[in-house]
Amino acid sequence: MNVRRYQARDMRDAMRQVREQQGADAIILSSRRVGGLLEVVATVDPASGSERSAPNASRQAITMPSVDPELAAMRRELSDLRMLLIQQQNWSERDQWAGRHPLAAEFTERLRHCGFTEKLARSLTGNVQEDTTAEIAWSRLRTRLSASLAMTTPTVLEQGGMLALVGSTGVGKTTTICRLALRQIRRMGRDAVSLVTFDRQRVGAYKQLQAFGQMAGIPVMLLEHERDLATLTGQASDGKLILIDTEGQAARDAAERKLFATVRHQLPLETWLVIAATHQASVLKQVLQSFQASEPTALVLTKVDEAEQLAETLSVLLEQPLGLVFYSDGQRIDDDFHKADPMSLTSCALQEPVRPAPPATEVVETGDRAPFTAQTWRTRETMVLESVVPFRKSVHAAPH
Repeated sequence: MNVRRYQARDMRDAMRQVREQQGADAIILSSRRVGGLLEVVATVDPASGSERSAPNASRQAITMPSVDPELAAMRRELSDLRMLLIQQQNWSERDQWAGRHPLAAEFTERLRHCGFTEKLARSLTGNVQEDTTAEIAWSRLRTRLSASLAMTTPTVLEQGGMLALVGSTGVGKTTTICRLALRQIRRMGRDAVSLVTFDRQRVGAYKQLQAFGQMAGIPVMLLEHERDLATLTGQASDGKLILIDTEGQAARDAAERKLFATVRHQLPLETWLVIAATHQASVLKQVLQSFQASEPTALVLTKVDEAEQLAETLSVLLEQPLGLVFYSDGQRIDDDFHKADPMSLTSCALQEPVRPAPPATEVVETGDRAPFTAQTWRTRETMVLESVVPFRKSVHAAPH
């Protein structure tokens, strides 16, 4: 068997080398990325040319009663050949497609290297036009991927009501509550925001919100039962927003415990699911499935900056219907919280440079008090985080 190994810049270059060295009957056995180059292993089709009769001769030899060493060696060679043919069958479809669509094959390998699933990568590259330049084709693929991400623009932030955040322990629900409150204060004023928490299990959860509430000048309430929300209905109208923090739940518990199921029909209540980009695909799928019991209408994605491969997260999000509304990519309360931007997330998943969005500059006059701006928060942020960070770190260190 004539097995050779090649290194090339891309699949197109590899196919050219294989054809020049081993002819049109060559079969690609495997391909992988090694040190920035594409390594391809190829062999000549054993069914072509003079080798075509060899398998038949070998099969006749197997029926002979002799246990001659040469016969044993031939049997081993036939076994190796059989394994090679099985590999060839597994690879032939992909290799034939790669030979006809070298640019699409290169992009598929690039997407898989970023962390996208094989199925999604093949789907995205299915419409790549081979007669265009690589730059134009990649730009179109990026746009197609970006357009496939589901985004949503809920009305609860504009119209007011009750907004509850649910999710697993340690995904950043409480920090997201603070970020949403800060955003709402800048847009609508202090009187338009109230904070509520049911989290009595995590040490310091209430203190974290309380520290933020004192700094921002907004009320923070610790409630015992979901039915207690009914007493706050009058405060959730005319653009006023009540942000509700909940205790973290394991996915298996979330499927059984339907949060707010007993009061949802009585209240102007909306639920968002907070998920972390650091979750493995299998875990994220389980979280999305289990928390459907809480009837979320949107997603908030946290810890984008900590994800090893954001493409793995996006692969899961593309398979489910909920739209993304916000995402965070750092520890700064204000500057690292963004409205969902599919182009930025796509560039990050493709491991391309992302242009940061300019910081918000809205200023809201709030009566006799000084304006509460992003700059005001940054000058005081250290003081608040001295109360906030220790509790948040202890949660992240705890097992799920």
